[in-house]
Amino acid sequence: MKVNNILLFVILLVPILCNSQNKIQIHLAPGLKGPYTGRLVVYTLSDTTKQFGGPMSSDNAGFAIEVSNWGQGQVQEIDASSHWFLKNIDSLTQGYYKFVAILDTNRQERAMSAPGNLYTRNEGILQVISGQPNVASIILNSVFLDRKFAKNDSINEVKLRSDLLSDFRKESIFLKAGIIFPASYFRDTTRVFPVVYIIPGWGGTHFNALSKNARNAYGIGQGKDKVYVFLNPETQTPWGLHAFVDSRVNGPWGTALVKELMPFIASQFRVSKDPALTFITGQSSGGYGAIWLALHYSEKFGGCWATAPDPIDFSSFTGVDIYLENNFYQDRLGRERGIFLMNGTFRSTLRQARLMEELEGDGGQQQSFEAAFGLSGADGRPRQLFDVKTGKINKTVSRTWKEYDLAFYVQRHWKEIKKKRAGRIRIYVGSDDNFRLNESVASFTKKVKTINADIHCEVIPAADHFSLRSPKLIAKIQQEMDAIIQQFGN
Repeated sequence: MKVNNILLFVILLVPILCNSQNKIQIHLAPGLKGPYTGRLVVYTLSDTTKQFGGPMSSDNAGFAIEVSNWGQGQVQEIDASSHWFLKNIDSLTQGYYKFVAILDTNRQERAMSAPGNLYTRNEGILQVISGQPNVASIILNSVFLDRKFAKNDSINEVKLRSDLLSDFRKESIFLKAGIIFPASYFRDTTRVFPVVYIIPGWGGTHFNALSKNARNAYGIGQGKDKVYVFLNPETQTPWGLHAFVDSRVNGPWGTALVKELMPFIASQFRVSKDPALTFITGQSSGGYGAIWLALHYSEKFGGCWATAPDPIDFSSFTGVDIYLENNFYQDRLGRERGIFLMNGTFRSTLRQARLMEELEGDGGQQQSFEAAFGLSGADGRPRQLFDVKTGKINKTVSRTWKEYDLAFYVQRHWKEIKKKRAGRIRIYVGSDDNFRLNESVASFTKKVKTINADIHCEVIPAADHFSLRSPKLIAKIQQEMDAIIQQFGN
């Protein structure tokens, strides 16, 4: 490079280096002494009339930094050097931006609302005026507390230390459940009841037992009396929801459920020990887990009902064939792959969804897949299916996922599954699933039909991921459970 070109390059670079104008300063409230270590994430909204926590958006920037030993009196700062999602803070266009902050200090729990994490109760406003420094500040003033389970006469909590998981993780790991009893449980003290185990989807925990909406979504109170057990697939999972799948990274969650928690519940409460009267159901990630359990522990369950399950055929993994495709983000014509379908239009892309997870750190949806289905790397972290920046798929990693591809698993193991089966598997998905999970179910259906596997798959017209569990489908599932109960005389 010629000298005059180098000088010109330096002259042009100086304004860029000096243009770090927009900053957000984060303070600790007086009552928060610290020291705190974790990932500090700032979320913004360019439309200040909207609320945080709404649907995915492709136009709202986010920023993050790692903090260490943050104590009272110290100020953390988001600037042009911070990790960013969608836009560097100095690339924000002129206008007003609403923002909040969360400090993720709990590295043993996935959720941003995990106990011990700090957050801003109020929202800040950053006004960006072109050509001048713009600084805003906000105070971290609240802490997410460890939630207490509000037991009552009909709802109880179980917390059981798992020897299997504790040995695997080299720390105490607990299985947690919320149990709901029908009124007849207390009237007829000699009666033993059918039991339904529920694996909620993303964000769901055993606290769902306390939610009327969650109870309604699973038909609790309808049909014949049953005891319901809401499981917690979120507890102590730094890499994301584990869905009660035996994992080489997360540990033997499925085995712990079947060999530790279920026998414990049967010993403490009047629920049936008969596999024919023991049911499993789940939604989304919990739907995948329910099917996985029904296939691997067929002799333990008299029926399985999965709704909108996460990908069960990895040749259609949210629209991507992870075995044949080279890039997760783009199709063979270089077009970005969409995700989060709403009214026929994709609200985001696979790239944007993954980069948002990268902003927030560990525990996102993709990493949960990598932990559930894959292997650990040399650093102890789940090996990534694809390069986060480029989307290039690692075929070595995708091959290690194959035993968790349930279409492949059924094709390979159906004879032995059939021999020990206790009940039928039923899978329901909406034709308009927001995450393209209907495509995975369709591919799964074709493959299992080739071996005449007795698995019922049904697509519900005009239903999406969130509307699938309609009153009509909820009633149908209850009727199917009740038919089995009637058959076995309870």
